Amino acid sequence: MSNYKLGVEVVSAHDLMPKGGHGSSSPCVELHFDGQKFRTSIKEKDLNPVWDERFYFNIADPASLPELALEASVISFNKATHSKTILGKVRIAGASFVPFADAVVMQYPLEKRGMFSRVKGELSLKVFLTNDPSIKPSNPLPAIDSNPSNPPPSQAHKVLAQVPILSRSTPRENKSDSRHTFHSIPKKIDQHHYSAPVSEPVRHVVDSMKPEPQPHRMFKVYSLVSTQQPVDYALKETSPFLGGGQIVGGRVIRAEKPASTYDLVEQMQYLFVRVVKARDLPAMDVTGSLDPYVEVKVGNYKGTTKHFEKKQNPEWNEVFAFSREHMQASILEVVIKDKDLLKDDFVGIIRFDLHDVPTRVPPDSPLAPEWYRLEDKMGDKTKGELMLAVWIGTQADESFPDAWHSDAVARFDASSVISHIKSKVYHAPRLWYVRVNIVEAQDIVIKEKARFPDVYVKAQLGNQVLKTRTVQARTFNPLWNEDLMFVAAEPFEDHLILSVEDRVAPNKDEVLGRVVIPLGSLEKRVDDHIILGHWFDLEKPVLIDVDQLKKDKFSTRIFLRVCLDGGYHVLDESTHYSSDLRPTAKQLWKPSIGLLELGVLNAEGLHPMKSREGKGTSDTYCVAKYGQKWVRTRTIIDSLSPRYNEQYTWEVYDPATVLTVGVFDNCQLEKGSNGDKDAKIGKVRIRLSTLETGYAAAPSSPNSSCTS
Repeated sequence: MSNYKLGVEVVSAHDLMPKGGHGSSSPCVELHFDGQKFRTSIKEKDLNPVWDERFYFNIADPASLPELALEASVISFNKATHSKTILGKVRIAGASFVPFADAVVMQYPLEKRGMFSRVKGELSLKVFLTNDPSIKPSNPLPAIDSNPSNPPPSQAHKVLAQVPILSRSTPRENKSDSRHTFHSIPKKIDQHHYSAPVSEPVRHVVDSMKPEPQPHRMFKVYSLVSTQQPVDYALKETSPFLGGGQIVGGRVIRAEKPASTYDLVEQMQYLFVRVVKARDLPAMDVTGSLDPYVEVKVGNYKGTTKHFEKKQNPEWNEVFAFSREHMQASILEVVIKDKDLLKDDFVGIIRFDLHDVPTRVPPDSPLAPEWYRLEDKMGDKTKGELMLAVWIGTQADESFPDAWHSDAVARFDASSVISHIKSKVYHAPRLWYVRVNIVEAQDIVIKEKARFPDVYVKAQLGNQVLKTRTVQARTFNPLWNEDLMFVAAEPFEDHLILSVEDRVAPNKDEVLGRVVIPLGSLEKRVDDHIILGHWFDLEKPVLIDVDQLKKDKFSTRIFLRVCLDGGYHVLDESTHYSSDLRPTAKQLWKPSIGLLELGVLNAEGLHPMKSREGKGTSDTYCVAKYGQKWVRTRTIIDSLSPRYNEQYTWEVYDPATVLTVGVFDNCQLEKGSNGDKDAKIGKVRIRLSTLETGYAAAPSSPNSSCTS
């Protein structure tokens, strides 16, 4: 007999349908698997029951798991009439079973028993496989207990003491602020995933229980969806085909080919055409000149390079990417034309059969460009050559971010929008605290000798302006001893400007002197050592008579302690959503604890943000921020269900940080936009402490979903 057991932990149910005319139900759960049946205890008059009971089924033949299924029925028992009513059921295919280490508590929406059944609510289960020989199968199905408040002890409770339960939160305990919390327990399950009779996943699961180490990573891929419940965001398990293989039951079923660096997203094929340069092109005008450009055409999609004036050996070095999903032609045409005021002249053409184009997947070496002889319209060789490289690749290709995309520029002039649609990576500058301790001034000079000055110091760094208190000095040596703090970004382009000012009348101040301190000259402090002070001479704010300067024996000066403090983290985010807690100084950074990988797959159900050709649409892109690194996907034109399939990585130094992902509508593409601000669609914040190894997360708004 096989040592493998199927463990089923019945955790709880939520929002069950009341039965019996009393506005409530007394539910239990019946489990059926391979001819074996078990039942939980009955929870009297409880529409949100919690069981926390575990059962184990025998698995006679692990190879037969793909043909088997676990059925869990929620049943309401009426003690007065001894009748049973099915409140709903859940069916989980054997192909989705995973080992105990990979299992998590999932909430399954209850299915109808028949066409006219009324069902609502969810059932929380944890289903897993184990080959622990110390675990014994549970007792047979018990009889319905007439006193459900005191159920008899079962073998399931005894086994529960032997096998530890992983920590989890019940639905009531998981009511954290969903606006910035990424829930780790899925709320709704895609039932189509559990109905596919796939045998390979189960064999893979069974093999993984053997003592040999697993040579591959594991992923759990979810999508965020909106719900009608009070929470804004929930999770839905999916089974996409990603670069590393298909995700089934939280595990990767490896593809035949090795995974590339884009293993968290779906592979999207593109036809890449790199137009490098041309030589010996024929003269077309009567003046013997040529204004050449290249037109790359596949079916209805066409890309155009910039044109050169009067140049027979032009160099373009531009890349075009045509989505294979949208191509409806088998011939690629690369045409050189001569720019003209009335009609552009044909110079030469090169044709490629797409079936003969080679496929290239990194880390394969880039395809080297080659010289191709131009042909005329009849297919005969003509004067001139064009250097090209043509290959089939994916979004993992290093040419992808800089490529002209057919699906994005088909509606617009490429030269006007290409800079607004490309994917980009930004690195925010390091921020430093600028600490300024203003101690005192000496020998200040005012115009009215008969009064004592009311002086203060105004400090300015860029747009930041701070002031000390006003001192009504009885001498001409005012004392402040105040600390001011600014934030400066590398590279230090702004200067620290300090001015001593005298309040001569209400709302009237007079500048007595000014000093400009370049930030690059300041000491960088990384600990708590004392910064030595220095005297700085104040310059007169206006030009004065040279003879007057000769009469002044003493110049006004100010005593300061100034430094760049790198021992702390400059908090430029909300403390609740901080993505970086490191101090500014790199020498104080601890080693990274791992790598955060984000694959942005797609979005569904986006609301139209604009109108085009009489219908609502959106031109969306995603932005993700973590630490000092910002990333932006390419813009997907005219789609409410865009597919991005781009992947990015960050180094992680602290698990108590938050990744923020947002979706925006690009408002820079239409003529006359004049730099309009891109519209926000939605965002989500993902706490890294809730993620598991290989976990992927995605942005979502309350009315849409996005998967990664």
